[in-house]
Amino acid sequence: MLYRCLFFLLLFSSAISGCQRDSSNSTGAVLLRYNPGSESTEQREKGFLETLAKEYPEITVISSDQYAGTTPESSLDKATDVLNKYQDRVTGIFAVCEPNANGVLGALDNTGFSGKVKAVVFDPSPALIKGMAEEKVHGIVLQDPVTMGYLGVKTMLEHLEGKSVEKRIVTGEHVATPENMNEDSIKTLLEPVQYQSDDEPPADVKYRIAVIPKGTTHEFWKSVHAGAARAAKEAGNVELLWKGPLHENDTEGQINVVQEFITKKVHGLVLAPLDSQALIAPVKDAKQQGIPTVIFDSGLGDESIIVSHVATDNYHGGALAARRLAEALGVKPTP
Repeated sequence: MLYRCLFFLLLFSSAISGCQRDSSNSTGAVLLRYNPGSESTEQREKGFLETLAKEYPEITVISSDQYAGTTPESSLDKATDVLNKYQDRVTGIFAVCEPNANGVLGALDNTGFSGKVKAVVFDPSPALIKGMAEEKVHGIVLQDPVTMGYLGVKTMLEHLEGKSVEKRIVTGEHVATPENMNEDSIKTLLEPVQYQSDDEPPADVKYRIAVIPKGTTHEFWKSVHAGAARAAKEAGNVELLWKGPLHENDTEGQINVVQEFITKKVHGLVLAPLDSQALIAPVKDAKQQGIPTVIFDSGLGDESIIVSHVATDNYHGGALAARRLAEALGVKPTP
């Protein structure tokens, strides 16, 4: 009887041990969200989660409800909390924008998970490029901010000149990896040009176009500014007015900037809305006062009141992130 009990005890222990090994070998992904109301990042989050669920069901999303905020500092804190909470269950992580990605990179270093947890992020920075070279970052989804700024201003100019424009203009999305990061086409997007100097307005100004980004500190917006300035310079008769809130959580500040330009009676607004709902009223006010708006980067809740929307296909960008993370984890798509 004693031997029989010992036999079943050993059998039970072996089964428990096997379950634990299976659990430790499972594939667990974390999605760090950005900020409520940001349409662009919400689309990335949606594309990421839906693509994983449809194409890679064996990857378990163990956390997708945490908002990392709009700064690297808040993202560092949130990512550290999530990594400490889930520990070895985390095998992959996706950060949906540059400030979040920089925070995640720091959190991976601080918790000792760098290289162990596969990290895919959206938008580059010098630290993230260096992290990719060191294989701490396994994929960066790339937009084309220079083209976005250029086409935002050019589309507004064409509208003001009475030309027809497309309602939706997609500027493209790509994925940089440790394997392709030195290719010329990828390097151009990893390190896009940035605005460097204050250009004098042309002598003969026909149009005053205001460009309002979500913020003014991140690398992305400096490249948007470069593209916008290039379009204005090419036109030769455009005074470009660039102004936005300092931080990307200041929706009220961005609304005030829009209202300031309405008061100044600019000819057109090129706007990246911080909040897809909160910016509807000021854009509607601009339209009523004869000032058209081109939206860029992020969508507006009512696009019937705008001229055009110039942006990345952010849902597709999120899907690309999901596929790159699965590839880095060695997970094949379900047939």
